Amino acid sequence: MNDLLDSISSTELIALAGLSAIMISQGLDQDEIATFASFFSALGDNLGIIASNNALHNT
Repeated sequence: MNDLLDSISSTELIALAGLSAIMISQGLDQDEIATFASFFSALGDNLGIIASNNALHNT
């Protein structure tokens, strides 16, 4: 996985995120899109907590 992330630029990640959002939202109503948005926000927050906790304990 690290090789994949190392080979993708930040602009490509932004484009991938945007394209993913468009693809996921196709055919969904506003409530479903909002639910996915909340889920992915929570997922990102939790990944950030894990990353910062790992950094804290690995120094």
